[in-house]
Amino acid sequence: MIIKSVCFYFFMFGLLNSAVVFANQNKQVADFIFSSKVNTYDCPEDDANISIGEHLNLPEINDTQRFQLTVMKTHWQICVGKHEEAKQALIELINNADVNEEMEYYASATYQLGFIYDVQENLERCELYERAEQLSKNKFKDIHLSAQLGLITVCHADMDEGVKLGKMYALLETYAVKNDQAALAHIHNNIGLLYASLGQQILAAEQFQKSYELGLSTYTSSNLLATLMSVISSQMASGNFEKAEQAIQEFKRVNISVDTALSNVWLHFAEAGYHYRTNNIEQLRYSLAKWKIYLDAINSSTFNSLFRWYSAVVCYEDEDINCLKQFLEDEKNTSDGYKIFINRNKDYLKFIVQIQLFLGDVENAQKAFEAFSDVMINKTIEQQESGKILGVANLHSQIQSLESSLQESRNERIQTIVIVVCVLLIVVIAIVFWLRRRYLNSLSFDSVTNLLNSKAALAKIRRVPEPSPGRTNALALFDLGNFRDVNRQIGATNSELALQQISSTLSQVTRDRDILGRFAPEQFIVCLTDIEEDSAKSFFERMRYALESTILGDQQGQQVSIRSSMSIYISSGTFDDLDEVLDDMLLSLGIQTESE
Repeated sequence: MIIKSVCFYFFMFGLLNSAVVFANQNKQVADFIFSSKVNTYDCPEDDANISIGEHLNLPEINDTQRFQLTVMKTHWQICVGKHEEAKQALIELINNADVNEEMEYYASATYQLGFIYDVQENLERCELYERAEQLSKNKFKDIHLSAQLGLITVCHADMDEGVKLGKMYALLETYAVKNDQAALAHIHNNIGLLYASLGQQILAAEQFQKSYELGLSTYTSSNLLATLMSVISSQMASGNFEKAEQAIQEFKRVNISVDTALSNVWLHFAEAGYHYRTNNIEQLRYSLAKWKIYLDAINSSTFNSLFRWYSAVVCYEDEDINCLKQFLEDEKNTSDGYKIFINRNKDYLKFIVQIQLFLGDVENAQKAFEAFSDVMINKTIEQQESGKILGVANLHSQIQSLESSLQESRNERIQTIVIVVCVLLIVVIAIVFWLRRRYLNSLSFDSVTNLLNSKAALAKIRRVPEPSPGRTNALALFDLGNFRDVNRQIGATNSELALQQISSTLSQVTRDRDILGRFAPEQFIVCLTDIEEDSAKSFFERMRYALESTILGDQQGQQVSIRSSMSIYISSGTFDDLDEVLDDMLLSLGIQTESE
């Protein structure tokens, strides 16, 4: 009897202890969900997927928390361009019999699926936007606003464009009173989308720029990049290539802190489009090479198709008939959504005409020209029809500007006193910071090649984190074996020019995230992070080939090639023992180390 009592008490203690553990886990998940929530028109942090996955794997979380975490994950997937993965998860969630349609996660899931369908030109988007608006009304303001804007922008085909614009400006006034900067940025972005759909690209670019500037204080970097992409597209569509190039440079600056596969695809897509439209084919080749590195990581059929188009432009320049024929064949198999999207693009349609004429296919060239002509005529008609709403737009803009001016004049009286006190201090701090940063940067770069010097490159390599499971960190040393002979042939005074040409070659074939530096007078070091071993080896071989294909001495009327040797080190961990590794690599190249 005593033994049974003891066993019973242990059993009850175990149950109570398990209950406490599960309660703590549920609270931990609830706290994470609350602290990590972002608006529908913003994006989660770049590393959010890891934290969400960890919480999803916790045992005994309840169904509501599982659904909430799933919707947070799909939100992140949409932001990084993984639309197909997000779509499947959202469809499964919405069709799950256990979901609570009154909860925020369900309204968010409905809106997210509508957004994906919007990107894919699927007409079911409007039904989902309407449902999301109903589910979120008077409850979830960010979802409600996003659904409203989706309906105004792409649905309600029978609604006059002036009425649509009026509705958007009414929303602007509402959220301006609340001083909700993130919502205002979202509304300006959608006004830009409406202008762009009407062919008013200059007006669209102004709205996208306002959205970007408002979002600087509220949006995460990845969401800011999406707005900048709209600025770039509208500036190029309006023919203002100077401002488009400025926006691309701003994109590069912001992307330093983002650096995802999707953001890099956006960057090199924008650069490729800019070089294509400014007819700089050599720079287009360079942008395509960079673009290709990141393309497979996002698995986007749309960006794959756009990459084929711009690659075909290079084929056209090279008069590669087989490549152009294959491009035309591949275009037949693209998705219906992409065809709807691309067949409204005048540059694409013009290019198809050029290809058909080059191939001598007069019949298909005529058909392509008719398609191009129809689009241009329709665009002209749409722009003429949209002219009647420009007066409405101007009126709304003036009202908004007047209200903003009144508010600004009230704020200026308060701000002036603070600004006068702070401005000198800020200027002094900025100058000191700028001078210090400039000095530190000068210490990190080689004066001849403008690459990282040996000290800076090795310091950066030592900080490389451990790779993901099944992947490696890879290191390579390149030694210019015949560089002294090259110097004698082209003249010692031209050696710096030759080194600059070599460093330019290496820079063009490496990725933005790779570490490239000048290790010694005739040696260069490259580090690839978190990469498959076979990919690393083939990547290094391509670099060596590019190096040996570099022709020096053109300016002196000579044709001199570099002969190089290479040593590779593959690590499944970090480079804590870097000095020993480098000694071994130098020995394998037949170079004596100082310690010997």
